[in-house]
This record gives sequence, C-alpha cells and structure tokens, in this order.
Amino acid sequence: MRPRRTLALVAAAALGLTTPTLPLAAHASATTDLSAVSGAGASAVSVVPCLTGAALRDQDVPVWRRGQLEDTPTITETDLRAVVPSETTRRSMRAEVEPVLPSRVTVPVYVHVIKGTHPRERNPFGPKRVAQALRILNNAFAGGQGAQNAPTRYTFELERTDYTKRDGWYHAYNNGPRDDRMKRALHRGGADALNLYLNRGGEDGLPVLGWARFPWRAAGTELDHVSINVDAMPGGLARGYNSGDTLVHEVGHWMGLFHTFQGGCEGSGDLVVDTAAEAQPEFDCTEGRDTCPDDPGLDPIHNFMDYSLDACMTEFTAGQVRRMDTAFAQYRSGRS
Repeated sequence: MRPRRTLALVAAAALGLTTPTLPLAAHASATTDLSAVSGAGASAVSVVPCLTGAALRDQDVPVWRRGQLEDTPTITETDLRAVVPSETTRRSMRAEVEPVLPSRVTVPVYVHVIKGTHPRERNPFGPKRVAQALRILNNAFAGGQGAQNAPTRYTFELERTDYTKRDGWYHAYNNGPRDDRMKRALHRGGADALNLYLNRGGEDGLPVLGWARFPWRAAGTELDHVSINVDAMPGGLARGYNSGDTLVHEVGHWMGLFHTFQGGCEGSGDLVVDTAAEAQPEFDCTEGRDTCPDDPGLDPIHNFMDYSLDACMTEFTAGQVRRMDTAFAQYRSGRS
C-alpha cells in the first residue's frame, strides 16, 4: 500500500449525519444500521472522515449530485477489516480465491422496475432498456470501456424482470422505511444474485442517482441490492450521468469496492494498491488533477469508483479486480 499517515476516526455525530452513510454525490451504496444487516459486526460508532451532505449541495456541485448525502455506508473499522489488502495479493489469490471461484462467474440478475402514478412514471424502463443497461454493465466488467479497463471474471445475466406499480416505492428515499419494505417484498435469489431496483429515489428537488450495500453487510439478506434512479440509466434525464456508469459504480460497491477518494489523503484510502489517493470526489473530468500531491500519482478521475461524469469513467484497476474477487469468494460464493 502507498504510505499514508494514520487516519483519525471521528464520531458520526461530528459529521452531522442522521444515518450511517458515506458521501453520496453521484452514486450511492448505503445501509441503515450495522447491527440490522447480516455480517455487520460492530455498531457504527466511528467513521472515516468524508464529505457531508451540506458540502455536496454547494452550487459548484452538479444538481444530480447534490441530493446524494452519502454514497456508501459510514465506513467503520469493521468495514475496513472485511477485505484487507493482504487478502488481495497475487499469492493470496492463488491460495484462497482461485480454488473457490471459476474462471468465469455468471451472476443472475433480478430487475425490479417500480412504476409511479404520474405521466412518465407509468412505464419508466422497458425490457429493451433493461437489456441495454446490462450490455453496458457487462462491457465494463469485461474490460471493454477503455485501454486501462482491467477485465473481470463476471458476467451479469438477466434472470427475470418484474414490474410493480406503487407510487410510494417509486419515490422511496434511499434506505428509508419504504425502500426497505420494497426490497423485503421483491428480493429474489441468494447471496450471489444481483437484485437491481429501478425507481426515482430522493427528496423533492434532491434526486439520488443510486445506492447499494456492501457484500459483507447484506449478502444473502433481503436488503442486499443495487438501486438506480431511472434518470441515471441510459436515456434518462440526468444529463452527464445517464450513460449507464452509475450502474457500474453501484455494482462495484455491491462487489466490495470503496470510493477512490475513501479516506482522502490520509490513512490507507480505498485499500487498493494501484488507485492513487484522492482528497475529494471529481464531479467533472479534470485531466491532471492531483488533490494529494504528497502521494504518488494523479487523481483516478477515470475510475468507475470516483464521481466523474459518465463519459469520463472508463476503468477498474487490476487491484480493484482482485479485491472484487476476494470479496465475492468470501461473501457471495457460499464459502462464508
């Protein structure tokens, strides 16, 4: 890992957060209470310092980013221990992961499209658009979005698409009571199955592009999910963020990845050795950006786990792929 100073942990209350989550500026993966989800471990009494919701509502932040108070659960020491760097080395992969995972892993996908009651909400995402979104997801995970996009072993295969008309669920806020009820009612499959929910989450005037849960917090439970705002899907209204990469980003969280800006310039960052440290999210595509000049490497603005514009996000690193493999073997393969 790159050398960094020890990261001080602060209480969640110090950040003014009402739920244990991390900055959700462009995408989101969140959980409400560590003790409420399988595999959570300790309660969220301390968190890695991160941007607050107020910071993300600044006028310099794109409107589609401002509503996302958090992108992942509040990161606790339990989260940082869930998949540690020593478990993602090539030696560990050969000994622990490759015997568990086949060379190709097919992930069954259950798509749950939620319909509202107003115009444009009654048929928000049809079968052709579902197929298009999965093609984009598979292309990214196959290494097809750019020359630096490391390929993975995962293929996402549609198992079933269902449609539910319920206005409260259509507008359910990320990981709120209605959101949880929806997922408990519709979830299908086991720990290895991706349940993808498509609705229009977020408060009025503060749309949320997406949210999900880490595998060690939810794998095998009814709350295991990826949720995407229909406007962040291909053809949606979230200009700049409607090419499909919000889905790639959120599935990255579902597979066990933190943000590239996790922990800022301090501590051990996202626990991936080949992603450069980053002080804060990138909301555009600023080439040559270097917010941690004391650490080697420019900001990873092209990484799927940043908050850049969709057109800018084109890659996973080899280290991120190893981390995904390790997390999948531990939490989604049936080994744990």
